[in-house]
Amino acid sequence: MRNAKVMIYCAIVLAASAETASAHAYLKSAVPPVDSTVTQPPNEVMIAFTGAIEPRFSTIEVTGENTARVDDAQPRLVGGDATRLSVGLRDLKQGIYTVSWHATSVDTHKTEGTYRFTVAATDASGISLDHAWARPTAGAGTTAAAYFTVTSNGSPDHLAGVSTPIAATAELHETINENGVMKMRPVPPIALDPGKPVTLKPGGYHVMLTGLKSPLKVGDSFPLTLTFEHAQPVTVTVKVEAGSGPPMGGMPGMGGMPGMQNH
Repeated sequence: MRNAKVMIYCAIVLAASAETASAHAYLKSAVPPVDSTVTQPPNEVMIAFTGAIEPRFSTIEVTGENTARVDDAQPRLVGGDATRLSVGLRDLKQGIYTVSWHATSVDTHKTEGTYRFTVAATDASGISLDHAWARPTAGAGTTAAAYFTVTSNGSPDHLAGVSTPIAATAELHETINENGVMKMRPVPPIALDPGKPVTLKPGGYHVMLTGLKSPLKVGDSFPLTLTFEHAQPVTVTVKVEAGSGPPMGGMPGMGGMPGMQNH
């Protein structure tokens, strides 16, 4: 009987320890991603933590290669979410930047860390990207679409694929009108002729995101990595904007826009 009581006590202690540890705030993901190279200078750094933090006692500092700070020194929660903290950036140039974060979790446990990201020349990979954005999801929807303009500055190339850590799958799709019914279908690699921008936009080519890990809200941002047949992969920061038209969701199997079918 005594052994049974000891085992129960140990189980309670272990459970309490696990619960306390889970409340600690460690870096879960970041935008720009850890050790990433981006060709579009970001206007903010956002860190998602594994637990809720106290924003008054948590900071993010971003410094350039000359150790000068390039952040606005005003860390704030993203959309009121106590697990996500962001700080604005100003006038980033090409170079390597260091992000230093200090977090105080709601249980007062303190954690800290650093990581780097690089801003490369716009044409370092032969690819330019402009206005990467996504619509917010409807309610707790798990499907979204992302859009941007991509240009090959060098040789002919093809946009071959996309990926992001915020969704289970990311695919290149297009919207078509088939006998009055709007459908979406996957597409083969998209041709990029030198100097001719290709715009992914509502009603045409787009990036279909399915299995979102959390809904997208206006003001959110996330990384999207593009792969090409010849150029090096490029990671761009996608900003969630209101845009035009309804939020993603509402179509059969995707949340229901009338007259639309997933194909």
